[in-house]
Amino acid sequence: MLFSFTAGNKFFRVVRLGWGSLLGLCLLLGAARAGAQEASSVVMFPPDMAAFPRLNLYFDVHDERGEFIHGLKVSDLQLWENGTALPALELYELRPGVQAVFVLNPGNSFAIRDSQGISRYDFVAESLSAWARSRQGSTVDDLSLLISTGVERGHFTDPLELVSALESFVLDTSRVPPGLEVLNRAVDIAADQTPRPGMERAILFITSPIEGDITFGVQNLVARASQERVRIFVWLVASPQVFQSSIATLLTQLAQQTGGELFAFSGEEALPNPESYLNSRRDIYRLVYDSRITTGGGQALKLEILHDGQVIASPDLAFDFDLRPPSPAFISPVLELHRTLPVDTDRTLAGEGNIDELAPRAQDLQVLYEFPDGRIRPLVRTALYVDGVLVAENLQPPFDRFTWDLSRYVESGQHILQVEAQDSLGLSGQSVQLPVEISVVLPETNPLSTVLRYWPALAGLAAVLALSAWLLVQVWRGRLQPRILRMAKEMRPGRRWLAGVSNLTSVFSEGRRTPGRRSRRSPAWTNRLNWPQRRLVAKPDAYLLPIYEGEGRPSAAPISITSHEITLGRDPGLAIIAIDDPSLDGLHARLVRDAEGSFRLIDQGSVAGTWVNYTLVSADGVMLEDGDLVYIGRVGFRFTERAPKRVRRLSVQEMNLL
Repeated sequence: MLFSFTAGNKFFRVVRLGWGSLLGLCLLLGAARAGAQEASSVVMFPPDMAAFPRLNLYFDVHDERGEFIHGLKVSDLQLWENGTALPALELYELRPGVQAVFVLNPGNSFAIRDSQGISRYDFVAESLSAWARSRQGSTVDDLSLLISTGVERGHFTDPLELVSALESFVLDTSRVPPGLEVLNRAVDIAADQTPRPGMERAILFITSPIEGDITFGVQNLVARASQERVRIFVWLVASPQVFQSSIATLLTQLAQQTGGELFAFSGEEALPNPESYLNSRRDIYRLVYDSRITTGGGQALKLEILHDGQVIASPDLAFDFDLRPPSPAFISPVLELHRTLPVDTDRTLAGEGNIDELAPRAQDLQVLYEFPDGRIRPLVRTALYVDGVLVAENLQPPFDRFTWDLSRYVESGQHILQVEAQDSLGLSGQSVQLPVEISVVLPETNPLSTVLRYWPALAGLAAVLALSAWLLVQVWRGRLQPRILRMAKEMRPGRRWLAGVSNLTSVFSEGRRTPGRRSRRSPAWTNRLNWPQRRLVAKPDAYLLPIYEGEGRPSAAPISITSHEITLGRDPGLAIIAIDDPSLDGLHARLVRDAEGSFRLIDQGSVAGTWVNYTLVSADGVMLEDGDLVYIGRVGFRFTERAPKRVRRLSVQEMNLL
């Protein structure tokens, strides 16, 4: 029986089919019609985030016949990002080409020849070569060739390389039985990074019937190809009776579920032109818009296109986006500050009166800002906090420098510094807390210097008090009689009151003269004075003295241990004491002082390890004693206490060498 049919824009011709083969042909015809009757569709690719927050979104749109829709405008589009409608700023129609992989999976069916002695493989090779010659001079596509017998040429742009590879290939069906391994390899190549953004991916799989159960293999290939957006087109080279087998059905599902189609070739049909698969896949749109993503994690995009009075909606595109706040860190932090009077200050007048002359009055701080997500964004605000209180703020460049005002610190103590940075997206990040010890050193105050400083005021006050006392005594003894008292005596109504006052005065006078009555003695004036005391200066409890092996190494200052806990490492954003040595981790070790004043050294899971007296320190730590040899990675220190409680003693053990 001679039979032919057309599906969409494909023409199929099958000859000499029996009724059994006709059933399989009907199945393929139904699948082809189903693909031809599909509605218009739009497919989006994950956006290009390189210029975030301005994003490039590539999408492919086809009509119900599978043809690319040209001529769209910005006004035809509506984009939704995480449920929020966003305007499209620009729209470009591009032709980036296709990343195509041609796969030959030969078997015995490839070697079958027709009445003129031409094998089925010859037809396939001639069809591919004719297509390649028609594309001579075009380099827009990224091409690859795979043959299951071991031939592989990946990512070339000259189509004539495909012709050369096919001409040099010698068919040998006895070497490798056809399987799905070569198709899995083709999916790997098709999923490689495309030379240009927005390129679609396609595979033309030309295969003999595959023996055995390939159900699981087909399901795995469908999942991988769908994830990588790879379309798989299948040419099944076999006898007509194979077209109704389960192998043909599974390969048809593989093609349809990845956006491709299957063609059954028995040697009598006209092979499709591969250009019909690739031409409509070379075009794509690039949409430019400003994203409003402010948090990292899962994101969702949806695109609606108005075309010929109908709305073409894309499926939701889910993608992950790494977005984290900026991370500030102090550069070369100062852990100790000493405030004292300048050398040229008059020491005889030192004390509370000269507290404003303490130096330094300010400390410059420099901060480094990093973006852990790798997307550098402009900063809009940086702030310096001391003990949780805002002390400095930058609202314009430079954002990496602060001046810490020290004039308010007139007593020794520890203070916690922290920097906050806010970027243009409103994301804020904080640095680690940095403890800084401030020591205020003042000389002892001389009481005589205080008197000399205020002697004019004190002399005036003493004169006023002496004059007041003398006047009171004179009035008391009656030698002075103010006019108001004389007027009171002359006033008749007030005589009784004045007499009462006189009697009361006499009573008090007699009471003062009573024998045996002791007057109370007030405390000495010297006991009433608050003598100034010398301020205590915070001194380090212990030191880490650097030691170097070998000559020519520069000397470094000892590390003072003044806080209850310090961290050591190479990353200034993680460790308080930053040591620039490649053997150290970002956060290498911690040194902790307990309530009894002892020090414990704890390793933080470092690679090079932490050692005390050449013994590896565990995560539980080891107690340090005065004179211990400490290695942080390969950087050595000698642990020294200001007031050692005990010194580690070496123990010598006898060894029997017999």
